[in-house]
Amino acid sequence: MRKQLNGEVVSDQDLWLYQFFEVPAFSPQTVREALEEAPEGEELVLEINSGGGSVFAGFEMYSVLQRAQRKTVAEIQSLAASAATVVMLGCQEVVASPVAQVMIHLPSVTTEGDRYDHQDSIGLLDSVTDSILNAYTLKCGPRSSRDELRRLMKTSAWMTAPEAKGLGLVDGILGEDEIDPAAILNCAGGVCHGIRAMAAGHASPAVLRQEYARLVAQGKAPARGGIGEEPKDETELQEAKAKLELEKIRFFGGLQ
Repeated sequence: MRKQLNGEVVSDQDLWLYQFFEVPAFSPQTVREALEEAPEGEELVLEINSGGGSVFAGFEMYSVLQRAQRKTVAEIQSLAASAATVVMLGCQEVVASPVAQVMIHLPSVTTEGDRYDHQDSIGLLDSVTDSILNAYTLKCGPRSSRDELRRLMKTSAWMTAPEAKGLGLVDGILGEDEIDPAAILNCAGGVCHGIRAMAAGHASPAVLRQEYARLVAQGKAPARGGIGEEPKDETELQEAKAKLELEKIRFFGGLQ
């Protein structure tokens, strides 16, 4: 069985927002449902095309996949970046298209407050970075040291499929028996600007909630049938936005 994981990595409670605005996204529940729907004894292939999103949603998907009682395969078709790289490593096997790109970088957070609030954020970011590195080092084994992977995260490293395979993040390349990996050029330098511009346009849950409230106030029908409950009034909206502050740690920051 195959399942597409396209677009933003988001939490279950925010998925309905992305569905309302028809923005491609997936959440931990998407992965749970795919595992439940896959026929017994059949492997689950997750087709990944994602620039990342919520790091904590990525952590949840990683953990769910690690506990899966069936074979799971992550197939990178175009891009696995940021939190999406954590998701892919939850699978038992990771394969990539010859034209795919993998990007790893440091997480980021928006902080408001005094110097102590910012110091607390630094501590949180360091802790999240170590958690991400745990997934990377477990996958790479002896091929890449923790220090090397940390260095690559600091530079927001863009990698071709052969480069990611060399590090140990990818197990195989689709059709590699018929192609010469050495002939695949690293085009990250040429496309990086365009990809960053694209990623910078992705809206956070907080921004989508603001736009949702504006549209509903203008008379647009409220969302129905999405995962999670939509805000009913401005007070509930503000409370929901406050809860989303921690979700601003969007393992997407190095792209913006």
